[in-house]
Amino acid sequence: MRKETALADTPNLKEVHFHPIDTDRLLAPVRVTHAPRVLLLYGSLRDRSFSRLMTEEAARVLTRLGAETRVFCPSGLPLPDDAEADHPKVQELRDLVTWSEGMVWCSPERHGAMTGIMKTQIDWIPLSLGGVRPTQGKTLAVMQVSGGSQSFNAVNQLRILGR
Repeated sequence: MRKETALADTPNLKEVHFHPIDTDRLLAPVRVTHAPRVLLLYGSLRDRSFSRLMTEEAARVLTRLGAETRVFCPSGLPLPDDAEADHPKVQELRDLVTWSEGMVWCSPERHGAMTGIMKTQIDWIPLSLGGVRPTQGKTLAVMQVSGGSQSFNAVNQLRILGR
């Protein structure tokens, strides 16, 4: 059988089911009726947490630019595998991730890496909510605060995990 014949031989497909491509409809911009929804996560619980302060400042700027922002407080979030997914803080985080259309992740660098607090939040976000990665189709900004350090390890780890 020739290749052209094999490709044209589709008795299970009926011509009536094929429609010309409507490029106007296909390429039409999606009309959004609400402000962009941005979730902000930070990676320190200290009273004077610079990652929290930076995150709050980012939320103020994003709000001023027209976004609706929500900042998740990681205090009380259990370690992964130390609680069930129905834990109230886990559910709060997952609901916010589902709600959001974009995220901002901010972590200090501790011992050459993002903090465990930041990693715990990322670990509780399931790898597939509705069959997609939690950052798929969303805008993600990553930030790092460092007290005198010149390393970019934490922001690089955040970038890799957010892909």
